Amino acid sequence: MRIGIDGTHWSNQRGYGRYARGLITAVLQQPHGHDYILFVDTHTHDHAPLPTTIEIVTVQTRSAQAASENERRSVGDMLAMGARVGRADLDVMVYPSVYTYFPALTRAVRLVGIHDVIPEKYPALIFPSGKGQLAWTAKSMLARLQADALLTVSEYAKREIVKIFNWRADRTYVVGEAPDPAFMPITDPVRIDAARDQAGVPRSARYFVYLGGVNPHKNVIALLRAFVEVSARDAMRDLHLVLIGPQSNDVFTAGIGAAKSEAERLGALERIHFTDFLPDEQVALLLNGAVALILPSLEEGYGLPGIEAAACGTPVIGTINSALPDVLEGGGIFFDPRQPDALRAAMVDLLSDPARRDTLGQMALTRARALTWQNAAAQFDAVVTAITQARGKRIR
Repeated sequence: MRIGIDGTHWSNQRGYGRYARGLITAVLQQPHGHDYILFVDTHTHDHAPLPTTIEIVTVQTRSAQAASENERRSVGDMLAMGARVGRADLDVMVYPSVYTYFPALTRAVRLVGIHDVIPEKYPALIFPSGKGQLAWTAKSMLARLQADALLTVSEYAKREIVKIFNWRADRTYVVGEAPDPAFMPITDPVRIDAARDQAGVPRSARYFVYLGGVNPHKNVIALLRAFVEVSARDAMRDLHLVLIGPQSNDVFTAGIGAAKSEAERLGALERIHFTDFLPDEQVALLLNGAVALILPSLEEGYGLPGIEAAACGTPVIGTINSALPDVLEGGGIFFDPRQPDALRAAMVDLLSDPARRDTLGQMALTRARALTWQNAAAQFDAVVTAITQARGKRIR
């Protein structure tokens, strides 16, 4: 089969960009009889290290970054992308994320990725204007109308998609995520101390890590307040917090300004450390030295930072509104993000009981080791087979 893939997300540093790169890279490494074609725009071609084992078609566009709060694809760019896909004579067209969706007139079976329904459930936290919300709603609706099937990242996300969109469960397929190879247990104290130094964390201090975008729905303000209350206890005054994520030019509604203002208001700037995006190797070192990763989001379709922490043998304090309670069962403490008392209790629990922290970390590592991009690639291949067979049955 000839399988086209929307590659306009390839340079994106957020979760859906990481998912697409990890999955498609693994797919290309598997033995298969398919011809894969990656369609990219000018921005992606100019800013991303693209794979060398796949045919790449670059469509000339005005260089706007797809799925960005501050930039918009023009109608002309979307038509150009769609027209080029339409001329490619494909059997299947895959959009790994609806964020970069563009319509195309093609006979191909269309598989559209929707990682979560956060924009639909929390629109006021995602879109700063009604115009942005309206544009998103229109694009998402068009994508679903044209899709033969939807692709998502977890059973949790699938349940939410079926409920919110009134979408058929038998036309919603799950292909999971996995940690990249850089995330592993690291026992070298010199390297971990060097990472601490770079982040500004004293070598004698205990610390938690937050990893991801600092956007309103990520609930970071609640984390900052919980941290300050916990670290005010006599036995926990050595505590620090490291937030790893974009400091500017985020593709979604940024919350970094509000988070820094809150940290200043709380008088905790000396113990709360905001880094920018860091290389995976640096993130892995910080995770290995942490008490736990905290992911307090109101919702996550998956919760990839939690899996990356688990792959380092680090337990997770994470939102129940995600795939993490199932995927990392026994490898963390999972709480209702609207209950700040529960977050504080989880932090105190792991700080007060190092043995329990280590037990959770070992189980997290065991769970994470079962998650590989090779398994995800096999799931993807099964999905492609299923949707093409389903299309054939409908045609007959």
